[in-house]
Amino acid sequence: MLVRVFLSLDKKQQNETIFEYSKDSKSINMIKIMIADDHQLLIDGLKSALSDIEDFSVIGEAGNGYRVLEILKSGLLPDVILMDINMPKLDGLECTRQVSKEYPDIKIIALSQYDEKRFVKRMIKNGASGYLLKDAGKDQIEKAVRAVYSGNKYFHESLSVRLIEQELKEENTSTLFPKLTSREKEVLNLICNGLSSQEISEKLFISFHTVESHRANLMHKTGVNKTAGLVRWAVENDFIE
Repeated sequence: MLVRVFLSLDKKQQNETIFEYSKDSKSINMIKIMIADDHQLLIDGLKSALSDIEDFSVIGEAGNGYRVLEILKSGLLPDVILMDINMPKLDGLECTRQVSKEYPDIKIIALSQYDEKRFVKRMIKNGASGYLLKDAGKDQIEKAVRAVYSGNKYFHESLSVRLIEQELKEENTSTLFPKLTSREKEVLNLICNGLSSQEISEKLFISFHTVESHRANLMHKTGVNKTAGLVRWAVENDFIE
């Protein structure tokens, strides 16, 4: 027997979260899903499509990142969140970072109209397990949810194979998320603040040649060959303090 429970944090938000469970001990294990998007029409469409999938249950919805956090703090925890990037008050990028930190067991799939590399990078860096464009069909959404629920990654089929491989690459020389030493980070920050190699040498009490060596290593790891490219990379990847 299925029992439907309507949960609400206050009267204005009643019916905003829905949870379904079964008292039948032989019932299938439901994959609980939350949808975070600031367009109600899209939420309604997703709920309608996902309701046809036997073991999927949409237990909550939110129009901004703050609302997502409120629902989670109330104790209603989904297995997977379909997270829009561009939302008011608290966007999907920052919400993903906070959810991944506070609720590491919850899997997040970015749901966005943006297919630019920088958005994919930021969402994966902040803890998302997948990335879908908003033109994804029901079958692809189902595949994505099942993949991340099982502990795997999933990306929209139109995203290039090269981009996906770069995002998941774990080598130290990765140009997306290179592992910089603490000294390299110091040097990079000073370069971005306009200091020359000689000035960095004096500020950090290291030799000019050591600074040049760090600069060369930074360019190798980030895949750039000029100082301007290094600064641009630092800005795009939030390495500037």
